[in-house]
Amino acid sequence: MARERFGGAWTKEKLKVLQRYLEAYTTALKKQPFQLWYIDAFAGTGTVQLRRPEDGVDEFLAGSAKRALDVQGRPFDRLIFIEKDPKRCRALEMLRAEHPGRDVRVENNEANSYLAGLAPPRNVRGVLFLDPFATQVSMSTLKHIATLKCFDTWILFPVSAVARLLPTSRQPDDVSPSWVKRLNHVYGDDSWRSLYGPAAQKNLWQAVETTRESGVAELTSIYRARLSEAFGRRLLADSAELKNSRGSVLFELIFSVGHPKGIRPAKSIAAHLLNKI
Repeated sequence: MARERFGGAWTKEKLKVLQRYLEAYTTALKKQPFQLWYIDAFAGTGTVQLRRPEDGVDEFLAGSAKRALDVQGRPFDRLIFIEKDPKRCRALEMLRAEHPGRDVRVENNEANSYLAGLAPPRNVRGVLFLDPFATQVSMSTLKHIATLKCFDTWILFPVSAVARLLPTSRQPDDVSPSWVKRLNHVYGDDSWRSLYGPAAQKNLWQAVETTRESGVAELTSIYRARLSEAFGRRLLADSAELKNSRGSVLFELIFSVGHPKGIRPAKSIAAHLLNKI
């Protein structure tokens, strides 16, 4: 099966959180009458290849798609793996073939396009994992997911990728038109321009690397405010930074509950897992 070489220790952390949440989620709903769905919007190949920095040796990890298939609680009734790249889709098809009898659907599609048309039946509950390589996830997609009120959603906000779109000139008008479009895609509007207020500028540009002191709090805070407008009290206050080996923040792992009736238990489980990172 094809493998991907991408990530580091932070990759292990996010996969560990996801796997433990899926186990807890399916166990909690084991006796409930819902159809349980798992949707992986950037499914990859099912296997992740990492090179250990200490010795240069490659190790192979089960990716998010494979971990969802191997859940030991109550198996998901349907698993949807969305992947834009045809080669990765072929690897996912091979993974699907290893699980005959399971309702596994491999969608060779752009994630936002597919999710925008998602309209599950009322008896569906599930988990959605949004793990983009960069700035692919649009706020309009997240708003649609919020209206469905059935998917607990894990979002990796690409802090580092967003930071690279911002000009070091401290002038928002110096952002190229294509990057303005990309930032508006991520945030849903031009609220990112508030980064250029006096207080935000002082923090954002005081270091070259993207760290907590150099703007991560501002980047994430604005994004969370937009998510809060969509998900309301279902958005978990806790989140976790995923850093590279140099200590620079790459992603912020954020969680929101699907159905309002599940807020208390879902938030409790997710917060516990995030606080362990």
